[in-house]
Amino acid sequence: MRSKWAVVTSSIAVVAALGLIEAPAQAYGPTANSLGCRLYFGDAGTGSSPTTWSDTFGLTLSPATPAPGQTVTVTLTAAAGPLNGPAPLVAGDVPVVATVALGGSQSGTVTLNLAPYPTSAKDPYTPLGAISATGTFVAGPTAGAATATVTRVKFANTTAATYCSNAGDRDHKAAPQASTIVEAFNVFDGSATVTAVTGQTVTTHARAGDTVTFAVAGLAPGATLTASLRDGAGAGTGEGSGTGSTDGSGAGTGTIAVPAGATTGVRSVAVSDGVNTVLAPITILGTPTIAINPGGGGAGTSVAVTGTNWNPGSSVAIRGYQALAGPPPPNPTGDAPVTITASASGGISTTYTVNAPATAYLGASSGVGPGTLFAIANWAASADACVAKTGAATTGTCSLTYNLSQTVTAGNLAMARAAGSGNISLSGVTLDGTVHTSTGTLPVITVTDYRGSTFGWSLVGTLTDFTGTPGGTIPKANLSWTPACTGTAGATNAVTAAAGTAGPVNGATLCSAPADAAGTGGSFDASAALALTVPAHQQAGSYSATLTITLS
Repeated sequence: MRSKWAVVTSSIAVVAALGLIEAPAQAYGPTANSLGCRLYFGDAGTGSSPTTWSDTFGLTLSPATPAPGQTVTVTLTAAAGPLNGPAPLVAGDVPVVATVALGGSQSGTVTLNLAPYPTSAKDPYTPLGAISATGTFVAGPTAGAATATVTRVKFANTTAATYCSNAGDRDHKAAPQASTIVEAFNVFDGSATVTAVTGQTVTTHARAGDTVTFAVAGLAPGATLTASLRDGAGAGTGEGSGTGSTDGSGAGTGTIAVPAGATTGVRSVAVSDGVNTVLAPITILGTPTIAINPGGGGAGTSVAVTGTNWNPGSSVAIRGYQALAGPPPPNPTGDAPVTITASASGGISTTYTVNAPATAYLGASSGVGPGTLFAIANWAASADACVAKTGAATTGTCSLTYNLSQTVTAGNLAMARAAGSGNISLSGVTLDGTVHTSTGTLPVITVTDYRGSTFGWSLVGTLTDFTGTPGGTIPKANLSWTPACTGTAGATNAVTAAAGTAGPVNGATLCSAPADAAGTGGSFDASAALALTVPAHQQAGSYSATLTITLS
């Protein structure tokens, strides 16, 4: 690492080009601003070489409106970075460490890091490049307005560190002055629930024409509320128009009618007081359906009947119907109906025995009057005997059909490795004051998927820190891998498994196979090249760690 480095006076102000892209909510910038910087040799004493770092800075929080207890990611960006001093730099010479102070309803500091920096070698007096330093904090229990203020940015060369804070600050290391890079945010603890749905016995589902009643808490006191149906995350184009109001405590109620043509599936009721929005989950039901298997047969045939989008908890009648001879619905046959109760998600499943030879449809109905729900499926009746030719006729045919059944039993999703391959030795290193890379190989793991399903699978690695004897620790983050995944030689596979991305091992995917509606399965071999970064001054000894590969 260089023994001297300084930010020199810079008048560069890079203005970001803005297109038709919505800026992140609750984001400072991109805004032209300046920080004052000072170099401290040996990271002690009084600084020297005062300079100004002019750039285009941004400060973002995600989520922009966190709830108490939610983890918030803070990101500081700079478009160009400061200018290098008189000495060239290699990549990674000056990692960035920024300090952000929290105020208002929140307290404490957040440390943001960018290592390594710069990303490539830099000549003297050239911009060091864009900065994006990140860190996290957990929103505290107190809701309300808060601020995040950049108080200091340190370029962390260990022998000559540069500190930057408010422009004109004279002692950035000992007593940094808060900069004008400040982002206001709000910790919000509001909520919404669905309390009733007309036409339903549950509060989790609704269909077009139903009225949804909702309750809210934690919104603005005495506010007029607006509501609409949006996607499950509260995004997308709103559908419907609901209203409500809150009392002096910010609690309230309202209603929204589900409009005709509303998007079906998992949705949310989004309620706003004009500033904050809260969401209540709801599923919008579509047109009821019925499916039968088999689709035809003779007297006595047992039919599996399934369906979707029925009112949850409602009574649904299954029966046979004759061919349509006039206005719908068709007349029922003499076979007795079977009554079932729709599931909590609106599904139905039962069996129905067809005896009447006049059956042309199997149908399901629920409710009475104009609100009756009805769906039918065609039924192909067949007899156990037929006449091919009558009298002296010379042409004509007839057929008898048979329903064949076959049971295919599912196998297992499993993995195995070669006997005795559970120990992996990485190449040894000899300390010489530089960072070393120790290498090794994860032996082949064979994954077999004989479930006969449409499901996928994945292999994920988890790792402990390397602990040394007699002492010392190498962080687990220092072990990376380059995964490989191929079909086992000679295997016929329904899908193609994919190797994970090269990088740190802990929590990473070694190999995975996708789900596929057409069917999955096969045999696959997964392995990886391993590389362990050993710090330059690591304590000598024998190190070990545990790598766990999990199949799911």
